[in-house]
Amino acid sequence: MRLIITIAFMACSYMASAQKATPTPPTPPTPATPSTSVKVSANTTSVVTINGKTYVSTDSSTPVKTEVKTNGKKSKSKSSSSSSSSSSSTSVSVNNSDFTYSIRASFDDYKTEKIRKILMENLEKDHFSSKGDTYTWKKLEDGEAAYSFVLSEGRLKGTVNKELNSNNAVDKFIALGEKISEALSNN
Repeated sequence: MRLIITIAFMACSYMASAQKATPTPPTPPTPATPSTSVKVSANTTSVVTINGKTYVSTDSSTPVKTEVKTNGKKSKSKSSSSSSSSSSSTSVSVNNSDFTYSIRASFDDYKTEKIRKILMENLEKDHFSSKGDTYTWKKLEDGEAAYSFVLSEGRLKGTVNKELNSNNAVDKFIALGEKISEALSNN
């Protein structure tokens, strides 16, 4: 019993001495963090599918100026202490079968005008029509579409019926598809 009383007395003594210890001073406030610079670069990923094979290429551009808000203040910067990136995506799918040639593409809206110019230069103006922001080139042979290309903001869909076009014309459509794919893969 004496042992228990001794242990209890020692525990109480320890607790009493711990309460007398000087308290830890409060932590001083953290100084304001300086503005953070952010490097933003645009990455472009192009995905092209030709006859079931998919090809992916990535292209990085130079840093672009951005505005960063830190501690309630705005700063404009080109230097880098941290990094962020925005990206754009381009997808082109080409199908070349025995009876049809088709191309489908989705891309950033700003590339639409570049593709429209290529189509205007390479397709017959007699078969062109537009409605709002949609441009259509469609040639009919015996009530069927010999070819049809529809371009809208950020999208292209083209189909060529090989049975209603000469081999020479089909080769020109294939070359046009390659020209479009190349234009979309370049910034």
